Amino acid sequence: MLIQYALHERSRFEQDAQQTARQVSLVVEGELNNLQTIVDGLSKSTALAAGDLQAFRTEALSRAQGSDRIILLRDFSRGQLLNTTAPQGASLPPVAPLSERERRQLGAAGFVVSDVFAGSDGKQYRVAISERVRIPARDDLLLSITIPTSRIRDVMMRAVPEGWTVGVGDREGNYVARSTSHEEMSGKPGLPEYLEKIVGRSGTFTSRNYQGLTQLAGYYRSQYSDWFYTANIPLSAVQAPLWRSLAAIIGIGLVALFISGCLAYVVGKRFTGAAAELAARAHALGRGAKVEPLTTTVMEFDTIANALVSAERAIAERKFELETVLETVPAAVWFTYDPKALQVIRNRFAAELMGLPTDTRKAFGAPDLVIDTVAEKDGHMVSRQDRPLSRAMRGELTDNEEFAYTLPSGARRYLLSSARPIRDPEGGIIGAVQISLDISDRKRGEEQRKLLVNELNHRVKNTLAVVQSIASQTIRNSTSLAEAGRTLSSRLVSLAKAHDVLTHEDWRGADLEELIAASIKPHAPMERFQLSGDEVWVEPNIALSFALAFHELTTNAIKYGALSNATGTVCISWGLIQQGPDRRLELEWRESGGPVVAAAKRKGFGTQLLERMFDSRESRISLSFNEAGLLAAFSVTLSASTGLSTSAAQAAG
Repeated sequence: MLIQYALHERSRFEQDAQQTARQVSLVVEGELNNLQTIVDGLSKSTALAAGDLQAFRTEALSRAQGSDRIILLRDFSRGQLLNTTAPQGASLPPVAPLSERERRQLGAAGFVVSDVFAGSDGKQYRVAISERVRIPARDDLLLSITIPTSRIRDVMMRAVPEGWTVGVGDREGNYVARSTSHEEMSGKPGLPEYLEKIVGRSGTFTSRNYQGLTQLAGYYRSQYSDWFYTANIPLSAVQAPLWRSLAAIIGIGLVALFISGCLAYVVGKRFTGAAAELAARAHALGRGAKVEPLTTTVMEFDTIANALVSAERAIAERKFELETVLETVPAAVWFTYDPKALQVIRNRFAAELMGLPTDTRKAFGAPDLVIDTVAEKDGHMVSRQDRPLSRAMRGELTDNEEFAYTLPSGARRYLLSSARPIRDPEGGIIGAVQISLDISDRKRGEEQRKLLVNELNHRVKNTLAVVQSIASQTIRNSTSLAEAGRTLSSRLVSLAKAHDVLTHEDWRGADLEELIAASIKPHAPMERFQLSGDEVWVEPNIALSFALAFHELTTNAIKYGALSNATGTVCISWGLIQQGPDRRLELEWRESGGPVVAAAKRKGFGTQLLERMFDSRESRISLSFNEAGLLAAFSVTLSASTGLSTSAAQAAG
């Protein structure tokens, strides 16, 4: 009944608003019709038809004298021919041209009601009614009569009910007249939010006014002038009867509530204690705590309490089974019921996988914030919204996708992940679960195998290049096939020994002293050599170059030098020199006790091999053929020995 009453009152006020706007339009347009009658009468003046403007001015002054009317005659551009406010013969200023819309209305109806405009004095706003005047033998003219907007206000006040505010607006939405605050509002534009609701011929709406008050407005747009008329009343006045009725109903309701409260207290006092106990047990069930039995005289509450106890025991059993499975399964499991997947529940393996301490984290089933990790997939960064758990919260399914995670500690983990949404019986998504397997060891093994295969290919190619070059030059510099076979065999054995040393160290490098021993043992007894120097570790490429060098020096000493007799010896010494960030290895091969040495007239393959292997910015060799024996001095930069990995092949080639 209250709603029906409110709707009826609202409808009544809306009808009154529209009716008031309609009545005001009739009153105002009656005045406009009177003005049009005056213009129409003047347009039929014989003096005007004869072109006698002086006589016509006298007629116009008789109609305007003693009133606030102004009569003017103008052409269709901007020129004035007559103005009753100007003296006879005075120069008349130009006027504003007609708008395109006014021209269309003038052509259709023969007259036009103007929009509000500022008067010539700039202080008073006026409106005009104009009519086309056809004069023989010359262009048509426009005869207009103007009045101040205050006259419109005075005319319409007779139709304005008490408590209402009535406004008149022109086609552009500017105020023509207003029943209140006319002087301040006339000629000013209305509020845009107010004007945009005036659509069609008539209707009602609510909107705020310039004072910020919400009003109920009814409007009517005139077909005669195309002005709109609005009747406004504060919405509070419309709602006042409703509030009075509502206050009465609330008063009655409060009395009824007081009476029913007293009855409820008397009748239901013994229920409150049992209800509170039952509610406490329900909360305990929701928290996962133990539910104690309840003894009460209310049979229904007792039945519910027993059901809660049974439910708590069943839930505890299922929870224990689930926790046992999740804490035992060798896979990381995450649950979330957070739409943004920021609050998660994780099992023990998930905590260990993410580097979280399992002894201090929250108990299983308690949500915790996800840790800040960097995720990659196929080499591209993956935002948190595109990870499996977040995608599952959006309903997507993820199967066996590989992700690389970088933990805050810097550790890197590779996970094989699958995720599914958790749905309620109606099919809505209430959570998500993700299961991941740690495949970090597998990924590292794959990368290691790939690296080893690439390294093996590289070393095999280099070794074959060295062997090919040695074989080619050995055959080229040998005098017979038998000599070539022996020389090639010894060189390959030396190269193989160096490979044995490097293979034993997993191709990480070789100890220099061990390398020297492995290179000379197959050709000469170690008693004929004196080795001295620091412990030096050389890289694989340098080791291969030194192995070939020691082989050539040893075979040369056996043929022509200190090892060609029974008394000669070879002294090999080395040391490290620090040069800024680099270390430089200085090594000497010094022969003594052998036959007198004379410089060879031409360089053999061995000499060429040595010079070309150690002829670069990082390494060099100096060969001195002294009478006491050969002196070979090597100088190699260990930390910048680029170019030596294939130096043997280049030298042999």
